[in-house]
Amino acid sequence: MGLPLPGELVIHDFRPLDKPLEKEALKVFQWNIERNYESEAIIKIIQDLDPDVILLQEVDIFCKRSGGRDHMQELCKALQLKGAFVCEFEELDSPIRKLRDAGGGVHGNAILSKHDIDFRVLEHRKNVYNWEKDGHKLKEPRIGQRFTLVGTVTASSLPPIVCYCVHLEVFTGIIGRIHNFSDIFEDASENAKAYPHQIISGDLNTMAHSIVRLSPKYATDRYRLLSLGDTESNWFDRHVMSVYRDPQHEYNLRLAGAGFPFCMAPIRLVRFFWRLLGPYIFQLFGGFDLETLKRARNPGFYDPWDPDEVTLHNPDYFGLFKAKLDWTMVRCMDVRQKWIGNRDYSASDHAYLMLQIVPDSPEKIEDIQQVWKRRRMQWQPNASAPYWRTTIGFAVLLLVIAVLSQLILHASYYWTI
Repeated sequence: MGLPLPGELVIHDFRPLDKPLEKEALKVFQWNIERNYESEAIIKIIQDLDPDVILLQEVDIFCKRSGGRDHMQELCKALQLKGAFVCEFEELDSPIRKLRDAGGGVHGNAILSKHDIDFRVLEHRKNVYNWEKDGHKLKEPRIGQRFTLVGTVTASSLPPIVCYCVHLEVFTGIIGRIHNFSDIFEDASENAKAYPHQIISGDLNTMAHSIVRLSPKYATDRYRLLSLGDTESNWFDRHVMSVYRDPQHEYNLRLAGAGFPFCMAPIRLVRFFWRLLGPYIFQLFGGFDLETLKRARNPGFYDPWDPDEVTLHNPDYFGLFKAKLDWTMVRCMDVRQKWIGNRDYSASDHAYLMLQIVPDSPEKIEDIQQVWKRRRMQWQPNASAPYWRTTIGFAVLLLVIAVLSQLILHASYYWTI
């Protein structure tokens, strides 16, 4: 059997014949396992936690950098689970790669489950980084693109639960990541009536802040400056997660106004300017096309982790960079307990997250918008706090622009005399 092509699935089922015990709650586990470099430690940690559903990013199959092993099959076999792997990239074997990045196999995301589960692949509208053309610039030549793996878990005692396993692109900016993420919100919304219980889990690479702002490789768009004074995770929470998919409003105007100094003004004021100026001006300054502004409206997901939670602390850059890259968003489910681990980053460069969740009753599903609001406040008490950080960031940015303008004017004056 050959290696899968980008977008193709590999499925293994090593579950024992006896069915798992019926439960009223599920333990859902999320982890970017950093190419299986520490494969034995990864398996041991997951075995000890004994989750019901596992969502993983950065899974290697037959790559030289991780021992040339089929880590997907090893995970399913050791954990005795059914799982699917979606190939995102063929990692080309090339002399320009460093030993730690050596290719020769494939790389992607996976979902594993104790229970029955069906899989499909969600293809994004846009490839926000052209790996085939530009991968050699990063010394990691690849063929492929980002895909989101979708699994529908069916446990005998619970309603079906749709799980999205996502790994957004790191070599882009906020615009590219939200463009791809909005496709997941759209898919979840289209399936919400038939499958109201949903999870979006993964590494969103929300990292365009701190010292990363100075890197044209990791922060490639205008929001390296326009989000000044804030972390990308907080920015994402306010501009995307906090905007409910209200059928009365076709677009996410909080996101549409993100390119303007008044973006954190009351939404009625933003809507006034939208009607006055027209959508083209907002697309021009904000950078988000109309289709993304339609899709990037939250159909009822909340993340029980604080937007300032740290799931990656990079030892490079003098230890200055840390961020919340990993998210576990749930819809129409109650989070009863949560865990975070691998804080020493010994088994992976990411922390893992785990939730114990219970599906909502039909009554709560009927009142989803109000339940969603309460849960956001419950888990994130500062979610509706004043947007002072972005306001200060804009003020600082305008001050810098004013100072630079004066310096240029003075330089031009002295140059001409």
